[in-house]
This record gives sequence, structure tokens and C-alpha cells, in this order.
Amino acid sequence: MRKVLTILSLFFIIITVSGVMLVPWLASATLKTKLVDRLATNDVQVEMSSSPSFALGLGQIDTLHVIAHQAKAGDVRLSEVTLDGEHIFVDMPALLLHDDGKLRRADSLTMRGVISQDNLREVLASKADKLENVQVTIQPDTVLITGQTKILGRMADVELEGRVVGDRGGIYFDMTRLAVKNARIGTAKLGDMFGNITLVKADKIPLGMRIEDVQQRDGSIVVTAKRPQQE
Repeated sequence: MRKVLTILSLFFIIITVSGVMLVPWLASATLKTKLVDRLATNDVQVEMSSSPSFALGLGQIDTLHVIAHQAKAGDVRLSEVTLDGEHIFVDMPALLLHDDGKLRRADSLTMRGVISQDNLREVLASKADKLENVQVTIQPDTVLITGQTKILGRMADVELEGRVVGDRGGIYFDMTRLAVKNARIGTAKLGDMFGNITLVKADKIPLGMRIEDVQQRDGSIVVTAKRPQQE
């Protein structure tokens, strides 16, 4: 009888230890898979912890740190994304059942994304599809876009200036100046061809976060989003 009890005790210990080790791994792997799908990139690193560790299986995350590269947000590729949070509660069973799940609570959750000059050129070239040979220069006080467009059968040089701003929960290119050279038509008549451009709609910001800050630097733009505190 004693031998049977010993075997059962060892079996219980093995199952318990395996569960303690498996649950954090499974929770991390599941969250990483969802982030890979949402951010449209395979370059994602996820670190999260909880005490006790098996609480991760219940969706309780004490600390979360995510790094991703060339991630997609709306129509823009972000050269680097970091996501940091504390005291987060996720509907983990829903995630495990291949659902999007739900972020129920977070004491703090902040995302920072970097839009490089190449990233911005790519999306603006696709949005301003009447422009050819698009070039973009990002400076702290302005974004300069140059290119060419055909007007009345003749190629004209175009310059657009503006800023990338966070507004109405999304990210936009706000045009402030339009200049056209070598054209037989005034710039006032080109307003329907160029103008403000939506880069990321509000509903494309992940995890219910909102844009809080957009800073232009030489060659890049840093975007900060945070999840509003629960009432």
C-alpha cells in the first residue's frame, strides 16, 4: 500500500511540476501567436511574468514586455514597436480557443512605434497614387514629400509639406503646403488630387489603446499610444 501511495505521490508531483512549467509557456506562445497575426510580422519577442506563475493560465500578467520589428498598424509599417504593461488581465481561455480574446483590465499599457523615413515613403507613395518617384524627408518641424505627376499630358514636379499628427484617435498626414512646378494649372485646382492622408485609423490601434503623442525627429517619427485607465 505504501508503495502505491508513493507512486501516486510522485505522479502527482510530476503532473503539478509539468503544469507549472507548461502553463506559462503555453500562455506566452498563445499571446505571441496572436500578436504575430495582429501586427503582421514574424519578428516578435514576448516576455511576461506573474506570481505565482500558473496565474498566467488564468490571464493574470504582472509584467509584459513585447518587441516587434516591421510590424503593421493600419497602412503603415513600423520599423520597431515596443509594448509594456503591468497588472494586466486577459481572457486567456478565449485566446486558447483561437478567439481574439479580450483585454479586461490593465493598470498600465504603453505602446511606442517608430515610423522610419522608408516606412512613411512607402505608405505615402501608395496613398498619393498620382505621384511618381516619391521621396520623403522627415524633419522635426516638417515632412517634405517630392514627386512628379502628369498634368494635361505634361510631367510636373510636386512638393508637399505637412506634419504627421495624432487626431481623432488615429494617425494622419496633415498637408500644409502644396507647390507645383512646370505646370499650366494653378495649385488651387489640385486640391482634389492631394491633401490630408489617413495613415492609421483609430480602430487599427491594438488593444483598445489611443494615440497620445506623435513626435517627428530627423529621419523618423515616434508614436506613443496608451490604454485609457478604467473608470
